[in-house]
Amino acid sequence: MRVFWRFFTKRFPPLKYVFYVSLLVSGVLSALAPLRNGPGPGFGAAGCAAVALFALLFFLRSVDEVKDRDYDREFNPRRPVVTGEVTTRDIGIYLVVSAAVALAASALAGLGPVLVAVAAMAFSLFLGWLETSWGRFDASMWRNIALTVQLKTLLVCLVVALGGPLPVLPSALLVSSVVLGYLHWEVARKTVRAEFAVPGEKLYSTAAGTAGALAVSAGLLVAACAAQAAAGLVWAGASWQVLVFLLPLPCTAWGLARFARTTGHRYAPAGPTLLGYVVLLGTCTLFRLLTW
Repeated sequence: MRVFWRFFTKRFPPLKYVFYVSLLVSGVLSALAPLRNGPGPGFGAAGCAAVALFALLFFLRSVDEVKDRDYDREFNPRRPVVTGEVTTRDIGIYLVVSAAVALAASALAGLGPVLVAVAAMAFSLFLGWLETSWGRFDASMWRNIALTVQLKTLLVCLVVALGGPLPVLPSALLVSSVVLGYLHWEVARKTVRAEFAVPGEKLYSTAAGTAGALAVSAGLLVAACAAQAAAGLVWAGASWQVLVFLLPLPCTAWGLARFARTTGHRYAPAGPTLLGYVVLLGTCTLFRLLTW
């Protein structure tokens, strides 16, 4: 049990993930609320979905620890699977338990969430096999993220699956917004100046150049905010309220400015862009309050 707890707290800080899951569920349900003809899911269903997401995220983290083991031996040698503190057998137990929790919580939320949870876990295992079996896939940062980010899409869809039917186009816009916001952080956190990149390290700045990767990251957040604003204007009947979706943009601007000033040591704008993603999720709830 001590081995599990050390792994759990080191590789999956529970308070951070509780905060993230709560914000994600609240933000997505708030964004979808104006699109429903009837009442949305109750507190119980939303809570079960949050528990399922928490368990699924731990499942995905456990899969990543195994599939990234060879890479971590060189670039993250202190990871518990690399040091041998956690064995492959231990990871197998974590997968079984987290899958059981995710399925049980999803079942309480409805059939839709169960199907999405099964799809997310199966897709995660498939990606783990693909990355270790097909070198060209693992070597291409953009090909890799284009496929692996669909795990994030599935997690958001688990929340969308709560409650009754929704119109397809605005729902797709809102799901895309959350995924694009996440991608904007994912690209930024793996972008550094060329002179500070370690040979063989997986970085978007190596694949697209530093300026290119930062431009992609910023563009993704702008697209995420625009998608939210479009859904609010067209389907939620909002007007000035969509201005709240400008709030995430200063976070990325701060990250870019800090990157420009930081020339003497390695820096990736992970913190400001993560804040931008968090603010994006928060503005969904704020927008709902303003249009109530």
